[in-house]
Amino acid sequence: MSLNPKWVPMRWPCGPIEAARIAKSPHPDSGIAQPADPWANPAALQLLKGTPINCLVVDWAAGTTDDQAQQRALAPLIAAGRELGLSFVGKLRSGEGLAANVAAAATAGLEAVMLDAPASPNGSATGSASATHSLALPVILGFPRDTIDWARTTQIFSTTANVWPGVVLPTMTGDTGIGGPTGDPWVDSNGWFVLLARRMAPHRSLWLEIDLPPSSAPLTAQSYCRAIADSRAYGAHWVLALDDATRAGILRAHPQALATWQSIAQTLAFFGDHPEWPAFEPMGVLAVVSDFSGKNLFLSGEALNLLSRRHVQFEILNRRQAFAAPVTGLKAILWADDDQPGSVQLNHLLAFIQAGGLLIAPAYWGPAAIEPRQESWLPGYSIYNLGKGRIAVASGGFSDPYQLARDTHLLVGRQNDLARLFNPGTTGCFTGIGPGRRKQIVHVVNYAERASRFLAVWVNGNPHQASLWSPASQVPRPLDHHPESSGTSFELPEFSVNCVLEIERIA
Repeated sequence: MSLNPKWVPMRWPCGPIEAARIAKSPHPDSGIAQPADPWANPAALQLLKGTPINCLVVDWAAGTTDDQAQQRALAPLIAAGRELGLSFVGKLRSGEGLAANVAAAATAGLEAVMLDAPASPNGSATGSASATHSLALPVILGFPRDTIDWARTTQIFSTTANVWPGVVLPTMTGDTGIGGPTGDPWVDSNGWFVLLARRMAPHRSLWLEIDLPPSSAPLTAQSYCRAIADSRAYGAHWVLALDDATRAGILRAHPQALATWQSIAQTLAFFGDHPEWPAFEPMGVLAVVSDFSGKNLFLSGEALNLLSRRHVQFEILNRRQAFAAPVTGLKAILWADDDQPGSVQLNHLLAFIQAGGLLIAPAYWGPAAIEPRQESWLPGYSIYNLGKGRIAVASGGFSDPYQLARDTHLLVGRQNDLARLFNPGTTGCFTGIGPGRRKQIVHVVNYAERASRFLAVWVNGNPHQASLWSPASQVPRPLDHHPESSGTSFELPEFSVNCVLEIERIA
């Protein structure tokens, strides 16, 4: 038995463990807690009929006196679900009785278990996949996002401490304004982290566990669909979870709750109908280089986050593996770590700079004879000219990721964009290139509740043709385009949550 990368996961809370959670909830009158748990009833699985959801994540053992009762309550649900072709993954805590709980899960028909990776004494998340080989089922290890150990990720792994995608207004607390680096809406997205995981844990699948926003009111359909699009556009799965009010509304056949569920299913199906999209590689002429671990994870990770908010396209390179061969396909490199490159890496970096490339670094590693100069528009940096290129060195190294993202954006310049949004408002985008480099996609996600209007997408070069895909349509819509600067511009129709521009490139 092995983990299935084609699983589309959903949290399915029910049983005594869920009842105990609801009893402690600030909104215990949500209508979920009932004498007969409807979500443990096999009839509830009919909700999944016709949807892409094929894997349910259930609570199996929480290390409490409710564990045995929980497992008995789940038995009929699991048996019925297996008959319907569903897979089940059980969440349980490591510790005493782990092997027995996993064995019981295997006997009951579960196909895998989710375990939190144990923490090391220094606080970083560790947990060897080999240490779980003796268990009766495959393991999905879960890590806190800010202490992830990339070397120990499993074939499918999960992360916690992810953000709820949407617009945050950091300049307001209630009716009180607070200071911030900009007055623009602050967009929260997990996209940059998904791209990081794709680079640091290649050929593995990431499941994002996201805490729902605290509220007694049901989340909107747009909120759910946005969380799905924010994960799927970049290549991960959100472990779908419904808020208590929406689950109660579904039980009561409330029209709004059922419409929300239909929208969720439609968005999941939209991405499921295009299994080729996750294979598209991120495009960018800027490479961000770090080991993205330990002391380096915060600054390098937050720099990726902030570059994404600026719609800067980038590739991600693992510092420990990068530049073993000459640099190709890049125009700029951000070396985010204080650790210096090895001798082979340095030789290739210097050759890249001499040929016209830009290196942004926290220290100078070039030839000693070159005198630096300063630019009035870029305070705090020394510029070293080397051949046809430049090395921009930050005085005192890198310390503020916001400043680092801003300076990188200025140094690389908009002239090197591969895709650009006009009138972006609260939208974000990811652009990828397919095998053979003949097809390009631009995922556009709207992070606000209101529809996105008057948005245009610009891409470099002269595409052959372009089509627009949206969850509301089964067929693509042809898009008119016109030349603009050194590229091509496409005007998008109004859309609610997300759409995908699919472009046929001229060879």
